[in-house]
Amino acid sequence: MSVLAERPTVEILEHLSAVARGATGHAASAAALELAAEVAPAGRRRLLTLAAADAQLAGEHRHAAELLRRAAATGEPMRAPLVGEAVAAARREMARGRHRAAAHRLGSIATGLWETGAIRRLPAVLALRSWALARSGDLSGAAGDADQAIALAPLTGDHQAVTRAHHTRILLTVLRDEAGTGLYAVPEEWRAEPEESDPVCIGLALLADLALGRPGGPEAAGPAAEFLPDLLECRLVRNRALSPAELATLHGLTRSSATPIAANAWRVLGLTVPDGAGDCFGRAIRLHALMELPFDHARVHLSYGERLRRDGDRRASRDRLRFARDAFRDLGAAPWLARAERELGGTVETRVQIGLTPAEYEVARIVATGVSTREAAAHLFLSPKTVEFHLSKVFRKLGVTSRAQLAHVFPVLSRA
Repeated sequence: MSVLAERPTVEILEHLSAVARGATGHAASAAALELAAEVAPAGRRRLLTLAAADAQLAGEHRHAAELLRRAAATGEPMRAPLVGEAVAAARREMARGRHRAAAHRLGSIATGLWETGAIRRLPAVLALRSWALARSGDLSGAAGDADQAIALAPLTGDHQAVTRAHHTRILLTVLRDEAGTGLYAVPEEWRAEPEESDPVCIGLALLADLALGRPGGPEAAGPAAEFLPDLLECRLVRNRALSPAELATLHGLTRSSATPIAANAWRVLGLTVPDGAGDCFGRAIRLHALMELPFDHARVHLSYGERLRRDGDRRASRDRLRFARDAFRDLGAAPWLARAERELGGTVETRVQIGLTPAEYEVARIVATGVSTREAAAHLFLSPKTVEFHLSKVFRKLGVTSRAQLAHVFPVLSRA
């Protein structure tokens, strides 16, 4: 305590503000910084600017605006660090799929902006880092940065940062099913048929909506390029085929200088080409060996497993699907984990022996545990109508007429 007491009052208050901020106590941090500005012989503009940022994050918007006005009224010069080249370097890392390295670089930039009080660039840096964190698998960190960017942007007038942060929120919604049901509001032209009401298809449609520019206008241009293969996968799932022009687009994307785009294009091609699927997926996997994108890497194995199962190679399919399942579980990507588990269920011998399709097997397995149609639909990310459709086929194939008979005649399903 004696060491602390020897330090100047301003330094003590600023230290206390940093401690409070680290504990998400932004209101306390703002108060400490404002008090420090009152007793500081110099540097009041920086302290008041930082206080304004903390007040804004605490939801005290009027107070934040007043603090920012007082900061400008000091007339003190405030030299902002030059971060343009550092941000450009982070973007180049992201283009190579090195999102973890980019997030680390952007974190250093954000720290420097906080320390100097140059908050004008902070929302943009936080928004960009939120995207990098989400793509590298740190979903909670991504959500925190996106929320801070959205909260700070009105204070600095950076509307583009809000758009970019919303891109991250959309991605997080798809990864984690943050809506809680796996059902998202999507344009009617992208809505899947009832038999295809898969949360992944719906999630991709949400990204397609972003790619088409509806939420963010011109600011959606970057995500549009990255998610164009996903947009084409939406069409593939919905129509079971891609047009020659769309296939040509995919082939063109495989030559993209942005490695994540090229890898994703090879993955989608692997789902649709009549021959050479293994080569397509192999190329995607080799590209992912150069990147830090665990979610995308898991998707390659999921898609490869789906294609192998569709081609009748159940043993090889299980290896790929297990890899994807474990990766999605580690990432907390709920709808994608459900999809991998559903595909794995379609590779077991029991299903083949009784003549059920993968979808019928999964519906029977869940319903046999005694849940309602609506509960089964929520668990499988299907509509109740689709569950009833598959269940009627299960009853006919197994020769049962009720759910109780289903659990009795085929108890292995309830223990699966």
